[in-house]
Amino acid sequence: MAREQDTELYSYPQQLRDTLAHLPSTPGVYFFWATNSHVPLYIGKSVNIRSRVLSHLRTVREAKLLRQTDRITFTETAGDIGAQLLEATLIKQLIPLHNKQLRKQRSLFTLQWLEPRVAFVSSTEHNFARTPNLYGLFRNKRSAMEFIRNLADEHQLCLTTLGIESGQRGRGCFRSMLGKCRGVCQGKESLEQHSERVIQALSAWQIKMWPYKGRVAIHEQREGFNDYHIIDHWRYLNTVDSLGTLPDAELGNSFDADSYRILCRALFSGVEIIPLDE
Repeated sequence: MAREQDTELYSYPQQLRDTLAHLPSTPGVYFFWATNSHVPLYIGKSVNIRSRVLSHLRTVREAKLLRQTDRITFTETAGDIGAQLLEATLIKQLIPLHNKQLRKQRSLFTLQWLEPRVAFVSSTEHNFARTPNLYGLFRNKRSAMEFIRNLADEHQLCLTTLGIESGQRGRGCFRSMLGKCRGVCQGKESLEQHSERVIQALSAWQIKMWPYKGRVAIHEQREGFNDYHIIDHWRYLNTVDSLGTLPDAELGNSFDADSYRILCRALFSGVEIIPLDE
């Protein structure tokens, strides 16, 4: 719902009429700028830049952004994948005032299955693209802990057996007395059965390991554009118009959750993928 003060102050941004006339109906990234600012107020992406920008101008709750905006610029891309990758990269680099999502995380946490236990793993210590049996992406360890506790409640898993809570071998955990654990800690269920249930419960959140030997190029093209997005272990490196101008392979443990989600969808959507390091 729009805030009352923005509703009252909303008026069509007449200062942007000239800018709007030049917006293309093509994929790409667009930028809202304030007067004399070196950092954009907002960065967005769309398969149709013109249509998306016009939708901003019709949205009352964005009145504050529109009042601050002096001009709108854009960068065209060959397709939607390139637009998504460019948007996510530039938001992390420039940190626009009105973009709250896609900002860089210093570290991420995940859960690693080390049968019969789970461990909390940080992206500063492990490369998620090369580490097997990882489940879920979380902003901090507390969120990961909350997730596994909720999952245990939903599936009657034993937090003691999972290594989340302490307990004595052979004695039922406190949750088993409440009917929240099926009793693997008391021998009512085998470790194998419990492990199978844990894996099944976690399966929807599994992080895919990088399925290639090294770098790949995702090819997108349309009239006037021929883009190769260079990807290495779920990391977006660059976009080039020719495979003769490749960026060097990079080492490191950086893992970006936004790029991972974009690329997971892209790699399994039928786009052309060219292995570069076979």
